[in-house]
Amino acid sequence: MNLGHWLNSLSALDHGILLIIFLIGVFFSHTTLEAFIEYYDKKKKHRKSRIRFRVTPASLLIIAFIYSIIIYNILKSMFDFVP
Repeated sequence: MNLGHWLNSLSALDHGILLIIFLIGVFFSHTTLEAFIEYYDKKKKHRKSRIRFRVTPASLLIIAFIYSIIIYNILKSMFDFVP
């Protein structure tokens, strides 16, 4: 079964669970990126010549997707309600 058929076969509750897992991944992703930026700023001692990084949507969503896969696999092995 490919991804499209799998997503169409899910119920509304399953879609909600996957959305919540993704939103948790987005939160972890944002926290991780902010921590890396803060670590970089501390290493450079907030000099004016440092590169100023920011959280971009692409980096946020890519890391959130990776976190979501990890969270999904952990929850799937622990509970039966995860689709």
